[in-house]
Amino acid sequence: MNIELPKDFDPEIYLELHSDVKAAGIDPEKHYLEFGIKEKRAYKKYFNPLTKELAKYNYNNPEDINSFNLFHETWSTYYEDLNGQGLTEGNFDGVNDSRMQWLASKMSLENKKVLELGPLEAAHTLFFEEEGANVLSIEANIGAFLRCLIVKNQYSLKSKFLLGDFNKFDANGSKFDLVCASGILYHMTDPVGFLEKFSKCSKSLFLWTHYFENDLSKWNPALVSQLENGKWNYKNPDIVKYKGINVKIVKQQYGDALGWAGFCGGLEDYSYWIEKNDLLNLFSKLGYSKIDIAFDDVMHQNGPSFCVLASK
Repeated sequence: MNIELPKDFDPEIYLELHSDVKAAGIDPEKHYLEFGIKEKRAYKKYFNPLTKELAKYNYNNPEDINSFNLFHETWSTYYEDLNGQGLTEGNFDGVNDSRMQWLASKMSLENKKVLELGPLEAAHTLFFEEEGANVLSIEANIGAFLRCLIVKNQYSLKSKFLLGDFNKFDANGSKFDLVCASGILYHMTDPVGFLEKFSKCSKSLFLWTHYFENDLSKWNPALVSQLENGKWNYKNPDIVKYKGINVKIVKQQYGDALGWAGFCGGLEDYSYWIEKNDLLNLFSKLGYSKIDIAFDDVMHQNGPSFCVLASK
């Protein structure tokens, strides 16, 4: 079988990309056919479109809104400048989120060391700082991470933002007064493993999460068609065994939501939701002795949800 060179193969670029081939004085076309293909060597340059975009200049009058407009029509959060003028078109008032206010009513955040997972656009980060907390925040979505930096700059936040997958975060040796995972657990492909990992480094764990309710008659009627069409594979749940208990998890598919410009889901096209009572039982096995629950809304438009503050 004769293998032909790609039509866009450029010998000069191949040598530029592979200095060892150039130094050896080997014919680039011959090398690619004999070795390059097997070694999966690049034969053309790939340009990161983000790099090209970032090389542009902004010629507008310098003002706060310019940085926010880099993500025009993709903000989920509403922000204002010091004069009360809107900086974003989002409708989520995260800085005044009643769930965070409830959390602050249950525990003092003053001088507390907080690990925030999935900050989205740093609204809760801003809230934590206003309450006196010291925050380390981890975000995997590149766009959300950059929006967090814009907010950090706008409001002079001291918080540290890390870009990457928090599931790969080395929490060994780290101790936090609070791990905050608002809107996170139901995006996990291994929610039990996620909770086990971060329970080891936290005195308290705060969640706002969707959960799976076994009694489908309690769900929001608007979700019936999605239930019937298999968005949640509740007829074939998985069981995770953990320290003597069975934890029921139900797979859900994101479907069309993956195409939304403001999609803020997980890293895969599916996740698992934990059955409510099993989730509460799991907390005790993870060493949390005190459980506070609020905002339990089985009729939530996107599926049953609640807030949990678990403390040791």
